[in-house]
Amino acid sequence: MSDLNPADPFFLIVADLDEEFFCVEGPMTDDGPWNQAAGRAREDGRIVQCGPTSPDRDVLATAYQKTTQFRGVPPGSIVRPRG
Repeated sequence: MSDLNPADPFFLIVADLDEEFFCVEGPMTDDGPWNQAAGRAREDGRIVQCGPTSPDRDVLATAYQKTTQFRGVPPGSIVRPRG
C-alpha cells in the first residue's frame, strides 16, 4: 500500500563538531538512516550531529555556515547511511 500523504522532501545538515565542518544531505523524506550513521560515528568517539533541516538546500547551508563558521564539505563526506 502506498503512502497517501508522503513526506515533503527536505535537506539535512550533518556536522562534525570536532573538525568544524558540515555537509548538506538530501533531498530525502526520512532522516533515520543519517541519524543511525551519526550514532555509529558517536560510538567511535566522533562528535557528529544531524540537523537542522530545510526544504531549501542553499538557505540551509548559508544559515548554518553563518551561524557556526564551519566549512562546507561534499555530501557523504562525514558519514554515510548503510544501504
